[in-house]
Amino acid sequence: MRKCVFFATTVVLILFVPGVVFGQGLTRVGVIDLQRCLQESQEGKRATELLKRKKAELQRELDKKQQELLELRAEFEKQSMMLSMDAQESKRKDVERKARELEYYLQDLNEEMARAQEREKKRIFDELGTVIDSMGSEGGYAIILEKRAGGVLYGNKAVDITGQVIKAYDTVKQGQEKNR
Repeated sequence: MRKCVFFATTVVLILFVPGVVFGQGLTRVGVIDLQRCLQESQEGKRATELLKRKKAELQRELDKKQQELLELRAEFEKQSMMLSMDAQESKRKDVERKARELEYYLQDLNEEMARAQEREKKRIFDELGTVIDSMGSEGGYAIILEKRAGGVLYGNKAVDITGQVIKAYDTVKQGQEKNR
């Protein structure tokens, strides 16, 4: 934690001191909350909705497989008294195998959802990076820090450009959709 604060302080000093010493005035700094951009931008909302639909679809598949397992267990319990020992053992192994398959399937679904979330997040963050770069150069910013990961413990609301980035990103995405 101290290293992050020290690093952030050093970066700010390196950027501000030369401008003040040479009479150039203060250097412009911006702070952005990428998580808020992800949640409030139109594309972020669209991605969230897409992921919710995908999760619901995968949940339906999982429910179907769980129901099959429950039916197999019920069938096994109903028939167990009438089956021979070998048949009982075979049926029990089938139920256990099906339970393991369901467990592996659940792990696969969780990994698939995590990958899909990361893929969407990365795509949006990459697109936001382009918007932030152009805003930074056009707006005369010396540095734009990410609020949560950049070691920013406090930032005046005046340097928070999250709302502007969200508007610019939405405008860019709307322009891309119109060109399609």
